[in-house]
Amino acid sequence: MKHIAVFAMMVAGLLLSGLSGCDDGEIREENEVFVDDGYVVKMNGSLKNMEEWSDKYQIVVAAFAAQDSYPLLAKAVPVSERLQEFTFEGINPNCESIELCVLNLINKRVATLATIYNKSNEPNRKLADTICFKADDVDAGMFACIQNNIFTKRCAYCHGMGETPAAGLYLTEGDSYKSLVGVASSTIDSLKRVDPGHAENSVLYKVLTEYGDSCGWHYNHTRFFYGSAMSNLVKEWINQGVSQ
Repeated sequence: MKHIAVFAMMVAGLLLSGLSGCDDGEIREENEVFVDDGYVVKMNGSLKNMEEWSDKYQIVVAAFAAQDSYPLLAKAVPVSERLQEFTFEGINPNCESIELCVLNLINKRVATLATIYNKSNEPNRKLADTICFKADDVDAGMFACIQNNIFTKRCAYCHGMGETPAAGLYLTEGDSYKSLVGVASSTIDSLKRVDPGHAENSVLYKVLTEYGDSCGWHYNHTRFFYGSAMSNLVKEWINQGVSQ
């Protein structure tokens, strides 16, 4: 019977195992938990566009408790053109979900790429079960993360799903990139919606981080973004040159 040590905090940038995290400078107490066994995830296939991420981020397979943005346990997926096979053993059996996701430097989940396991959907899984996941055609690129985790979830209802999108801006899948990149803002004449390489001069980034009488827009978009994880992802994508 093997024992897996789960540590609450680890140095960012290492292969992640047994990590927890902090939010806005608040560090959780270090502790250690032992379990006899755990789930095994075997992932094979290929992930697209992994190379787009800087060292500020890490693509991992991670186990989460309910409603938590910091994993109980995680393991980094190696960056390669072709992901042959990836195995992660001893995953905490008390987790509510297992995800292929992106973590930032403080080990907070920034974006979910795919849900590998959800306890509510599979309540009868046994402790040492092997969970197989086919990674073919999963787009792990930065823009795909922004589209799926920000635009589609939080923005498209007003920007594209109705007959007249707010500000004439479509943020629906397949439309958002061409509606943003290099397009003049309808709110601030001197700026573009997204100015490649210049997040501070891009209206998209300003909308996600600023609100007040002088902003030029009438709705507080920052209310949808708790902390800076999402807005920092947009900033990084713009400053790196807006890959698609």
